[in-house]
Amino acid sequence: MSKLESLDAWKVARQLSVDAYRLTLERPLNRHFGLSDQIRRSAASIPANIAEGYGLGTRKQFIRMLRIALGSAFELKCHVELVIELSLSERDAAQNVVSGAERSVSVIIGLLKALGATSPK
Repeated sequence: MSKLESLDAWKVARQLSVDAYRLTLERPLNRHFGLSDQIRRSAASIPANIAEGYGLGTRKQFIRMLRIALGSAFELKCHVELVIELSLSERDAAQNVVSGAERSVSVIIGLLKALGATSPK
């Protein structure tokens, strides 16, 4: 497991999931159960899918799970942008999560490129 924990993509995604979950604990967002749940699920799924792909042990499966994690990062960004637009959270905290999602997207894309994944198949 130590190699997984050394991957920047996993470390960035793990911190993002913590930050996103904390965001959902604050008012008034914590009263919007559906949106909070979607934020929590998409955030938690990013590092979980990276870990699952890593654990499957093949390049093909790792690439597939990284693409799923990438989709979850975009999903999280979309949800939190909605939170900002609706003023359901302190703006700086929400913007921090959006920035974290963008960072996660960048790092995952970099890892996909390093693994030779050039197109979604």
